[in-house]
Amino acid sequence: MDDQSMTPVQQSRPRDKGDTSPLQFLPAILFALVSAIALAAPLRAPVTGEMAVVFPPFTSEQTAWALVREAGGSIVGPTRIPSIVVAYGHDAEFQSRMRALGSLFFLAAEGLCAPLTA
Repeated sequence: MDDQSMTPVQQSRPRDKGDTSPLQFLPAILFALVSAIALAAPLRAPVTGEMAVVFPPFTSEQTAWALVREAGGSIVGPTRIPSIVVAYGHDAEFQSRMRALGSLFFLAAEGLCAPLTA
């Protein structure tokens, strides 16, 4: 066998860092969104009553409680996560007032968002 009859192995060229297209991440983004919606659906907060109020990370529990009182809600208890507190909203506008004061969203007060018991 002579050297000319062998085909050279083609080397793959390294991918340019600029070759990434945002579209290549679309399936992963869609999967993450669908998963988040599917997981959050059973955790939907009631319009009034007991609910977990989620604040931005690093919001202190004391600040969260002050904002709940300012919005006209009652304190139910803390959770395992300091930036999530369980409050009681007495009227349908409580969530709107809380959003205006900086809360991110609301969940049912269950699981990790359930109030801590002594």
